[in-house]
This record gives sequence, structure tokens and C-alpha cells, in this order.
Amino acid sequence: LKLQGSSPAVTAGNPLAGVGPLALSLGCGMWPRLPANGWRGMVSRASPERAASLDSRVHSPRGRMPSAASSTGQPPKFLVKPLPPFIDSRYPGPDPRVSAFLLATGISLVKLRTRLTELGCQTVMWHGQFLLSGSSPEIGQQQCSAVFLPDGCAICWHMSRDTERRIIKLALEEPASRRRPSRLFQARSDSAERIQELGLGSPISTEHLEVIDAPDGVITALNPQDGILRLTRDFWLRTSHQLSLSLALAVALRLDALEKQIEAGLEDKWRDMDSEVHRTLNLSRVSHHIFIAEKELHEMRYELTAVLDAPDLLWEHALAERLYDQVVTHFDIRRRNALLNDRLSYSLDYLATLGEHVRHQYSVRLERIIVLLIFLELTVGLAGHAREAGHAIVGEADAGDS
Repeated sequence: LKLQGSSPAVTAGNPLAGVGPLALSLGCGMWPRLPANGWRGMVSRASPERAASLDSRVHSPRGRMPSAASSTGQPPKFLVKPLPPFIDSRYPGPDPRVSAFLLATGISLVKLRTRLTELGCQTVMWHGQFLLSGSSPEIGQQQCSAVFLPDGCAICWHMSRDTERRIIKLALEEPASRRRPSRLFQARSDSAERIQELGLGSPISTEHLEVIDAPDGVITALNPQDGILRLTRDFWLRTSHQLSLSLALAVALRLDALEKQIEAGLEDKWRDMDSEVHRTLNLSRVSHHIFIAEKELHEMRYELTAVLDAPDLLWEHALAERLYDQVVTHFDIRRRNALLNDRLSYSLDYLATLGEHVRHQYSVRLERIIVLLIFLELTVGLAGHAREAGHAIVGEADAGDS
């Protein structure tokens, strides 16, 4: 199929008219060469209004964005449907910050959603992976929200200290078991969970960011210099941006908790194991402990690798993933993750050295046992030979006397 630009019937109303002879071959992969000024010049010849619209979007100032309600009247693509905000002047207004907490226990999102609904909060849950909740009169503060994850992460947006404590208490009242990356610190985690279930403990890890509203028409961004998060005012995008930022804050919480576990437990663990290696009476027990420790380190390394994985929810949302990466960069998660991996590599090498030492102790013990057995065999042989020689001498003496 060919479209000739020289035909008046074709060029009438054709936005590509005036470019020259044009041949479009469908199915054969042939396309016309663009003019020197590109598509912008081609569109501007046919439709000045369309060219102005395109030019305003392509050449808009950096960091600016068109309104969420585009000229077509269609809302933009968002991660989650925005929740209607609770606004009531009788209650305190939003605080300019976001706080993230990692609890020692997991959170039952289904039970917590039921509880929040009973309190009058608007909620949204996505495939059991996160729970988004608004505010209500029972919460005691307006224009605030919270994001909950099943592994025990709670991210509070625009909440005061009192409201945060109230939200954390609600989350602790709906505990759930969660998968642990390792049993290396099992006893400590169990005691922390019991303390938090009684309402006597504090979160394992916390992170905070200052939040202000961005100017009209400006997208959400985290300033790398001052660390202030500027949140868009766009109703359709604001909630989605908060969700992507919350997922990134949850990554920072998990990494901080892993750092504390490694720093608090590994050195004591290796010191105890080093002293145990010198107890050569039960080498099988020492070898088993080394094997368990190596297994735990590999599980911890797997958990560290999983920390950097972006959630599936963000894969098809470029802006949300960009915000996620901004928070990851702000908390220096990749460098900290690499340092932890290096430390685990050193620990694995140290355990390999201990294992080799234990195997050497096994070899030395076997050599000693073999030498002892040979000595005993020689002793028995010599004793038998001496006894036979004695009997022969006594026999010869008796024969001489006779």
C-alpha cells in the first residue's frame, strides 16, 4: 500500500503534506526519513494547535508536569485508587512528616482492615501485600494515612506522635507470624515479640522524613541535599506516590534491622565458636555448629539480596519506581547492602577456616589413634615373642639338665 504525497486528494488535511513524496510500505518494515526538524516541524505544519500542545509538553520546565486531569478528561495511571480524605476542622491537622516503624511481630492485614473499618477508616488492600488506610474521627486526626505490610512494617503519613502510638497499638493488637530469614537470633526475636505483644516494647527499627507539599503542578521528589520530601498536590497521584515511597521506607527498615542483628550477634557468635573449637573432645559437635552457622549466613545473604528487589507493583509505573529509587538512594541502601555482604563473606571465610581446623583436628586424632594402635600391636607382638623366647630358653635348660 503506497500513499503518494503529490495527490491533492491525499494531501488535503494530511498532517504530513509538504514534507515531500511519502511512501509507506506496510508489512515490509520501510518507513520514511524524518525531516531535519523532526516530528515537531511535521506536526506544526498541519496543526498549529496540536504543535503548541506537544511543544508545551516536550519543552516544559524540568520537574513540571501537566495536571492529572488531562485535556482528554481521563485520570492518569496510578498504583492504587485514591482514598477520600477525612477533613474536619475539629481535629488536629496533618503533621509535616512521615514515620516508618518495623515491629517485632507480623501484622494480620485482614484482621487489621476489619478493625480500621469498624473505626470508620477508608481502607484499600492489594492482594494481601499491603493495606492502605485513611483517617477517621476515632483516629483523632484529619488528613493523615497509614500503610501496613504483613512483615510488620507500618508507615504513618502526616501523623502526630500520639496518633502514631495509637496506630502502632492497633497494629500490635492484630499480630501474625512472619517468615524470618534466619534462626541465628531466634531467641532474641521471640522475646522481643512477647514484649511487644504485651505493649511494653518499642519498634525494632524506625525511619523518618520531613514532608512538605510541592508547588502546584510539580511532581513528587526527594531533595538529596536537605532530605525533604516534596509531595505532589495532585489528588490522583498523591496516594500512589505515598505508597511507592512507603515501600521504599519498608526496605530501609528491613535493612536497618538486619544491620542491627548482624552487628549485635555475629561477633559474639564467632567468639563463642572460636573458644569451642579448642574443645577437641567432641569435634562432631563443633563441626555441626559450624555447619548450622554457615547455613544461617547463607540465609541471611539471601535476605540481603531480596532487600534490593523492587516490588512487582512498581514495574509498570515508571514514576513510582523512580520515587522508590530516590528513597533507596537517600538511605544509601545499596552501599550498606554491599558492606553487609562483604561482612558476611568474611564471616563465611572465617567459618571455612574453622571448619578446616576441625578437619585437621580430626586428621591429627586419627593419626594418633593409628599410631597408638600400631604401638599396641607391636607391644603385644613383642610380648608374645618374648614369652615364646622365654619358653624356648626354659625348654633348652631343662633338656640340658636331663
